[in-house]
Amino acid sequence: MKIAISGSSGFIGKHLGAFFSGQGDTVVPLKHAYFKMSSDDVLKDALSGCDVVINLAGATINQRWTKVAKRKIMNSRVQTTRRLVSIVNDMPLKPSLFISISAVGIYPSDGIYNESSSQEGSGFLADVCKKWEEEAQKLSTDIRLVIARLGVVLASDGGALPFMLLPFRFFAGGKIASGKQGFSWIHIEDLMSAMQFVITHKELSGIINFVSPQPVTNRVFTEAAAAALHRPAWCVFPKFVFRLLYGEGEVLATEGQKAFPARLQSAGYAFLYPDIRIALQSLVV
Repeated sequence: MKIAISGSSGFIGKHLGAFFSGQGDTVVPLKHAYFKMSSDDVLKDALSGCDVVINLAGATINQRWTKVAKRKIMNSRVQTTRRLVSIVNDMPLKPSLFISISAVGIYPSDGIYNESSSQEGSGFLADVCKKWEEEAQKLSTDIRLVIARLGVVLASDGGALPFMLLPFRFFAGGKIASGKQGFSWIHIEDLMSAMQFVITHKELSGIINFVSPQPVTNRVFTEAAAAALHRPAWCVFPKFVFRLLYGEGEVLATEGQKAFPARLQSAGYAFLYPDIRIALQSLVV
């Protein structure tokens, strides 16, 4: 296949590019510079002949949420998706599949939700996800659309996990606030495999939760991280610490969602790492 990836230079994009290239597919990076051009010609050329488009582009949410940062987080997702959808809709020979990334942050912070759940959360992160998905939904109906709602992607070489494990490595690990907040996650290998599964299972479309079938709480994650690293977990990090560091972005650590991958499981996908303890043991180096 020929697969175009926006956000190909990011953490997940690099993994996906290497994964598909390793399978013999042709990966076309939709570079950040292409989206800075006023003309769509370069993007159109890059997308020409592609079977699949994976839309990953977006500024990191793991930063202090100033007004400028929030605008960049929102615009980088909404405008990139809008532009890609517009170009693809106008192509005479369209890709067969468009995968647009979103996040489980669209769900409320209490309860457990699958893809059939209509409840939506409140706050900035949920608003970003809603507007992000709204742009993807403007895709032409003759193209299969998958909106991939990701949990926290766990990998040893990037993403959130190295930072989350750092206190434990210095014998200062512990839960965040009450530790009761939800934590939906997926092992990087499962993310790659589930992406391939969705591509090959053409009956799958619409919203799909890319998360482990065993969502946990921050307290359970803390216990699993301590066990994997053979370190204690005696600290308690109060909310105000994250408020000082990240402003409104503190919710990334102090709040969370529990999402369930009902559609992947019903379609027959077997998770490689369904358990947080086994997942972390495989990633600790």
